[in-house]
Amino acid sequence: MEPPPSDAIPYRAELLRKAIHLLALVIPLGMTLLGKATALLVLVPLTLLALTADVLRVRSEAFARFIRWVFGYLMRAEEQPPVGGPVAINGATWVLVSATLLLLVFPLHIAVASFVMFMISDAAAALIGRRFGRHRWGGTNRTVEGSLGFLAAGLGVVALLPGIVFWTGAVGVVLACLAEIPSGPLNDNVRVPLVAATVLFLLERFALGHDVALFFG
Repeated sequence: MEPPPSDAIPYRAELLRKAIHLLALVIPLGMTLLGKATALLVLVPLTLLALTADVLRVRSEAFARFIRWVFGYLMRAEEQPPVGGPVAINGATWVLVSATLLLLVFPLHIAVASFVMFMISDAAAALIGRRFGRHRWGGTNRTVEGSLGFLAAGLGVVALLPGIVFWTGAVGVVLACLAEIPSGPLNDNVRVPLVAATVLFLLERFALGHDVALFFG
């Protein structure tokens, strides 16, 4: 994600933010080790807890000060609403929402692949776009250079992931890259991996003829 210049956090903070972002790769690792049902028993409460914290931030001045003290350096302006203002869901919460939705809706291997691809590609897009971005997509805060970073990282990931046919993964990456450019609908932490997962699922089901009897298993 490449914020507009007026809202840009320092590049060092962006680096740290994306390093923490990549720590979220423990989530698909946990999905794989625990299995779908058990992973959901962990993810759903964590997601609800994170959403509750975002609500509490605009209801309690003391809690809002605590969050700013711990995480303020890493948070964008739109993630720090005033107490009494509208609820603003922060990036970490959106990541949990995304992981939970992917696991609820899609087979485990597709949920894992889409999440891993997005986490790595999004970090590449943000860091490359902030450092080297010169050509913005019209009407957006995204850059062509950032999108190329997303595309390259995503293709590298799907080439290495087991259980994913490369060409289906490549199509998913390209469409996810396009979905990452606009600012909406939905937060990109949710929108982009859902696009990738949907593409992978449809291609596996209709182009490759994979058995999807365990869609909810």
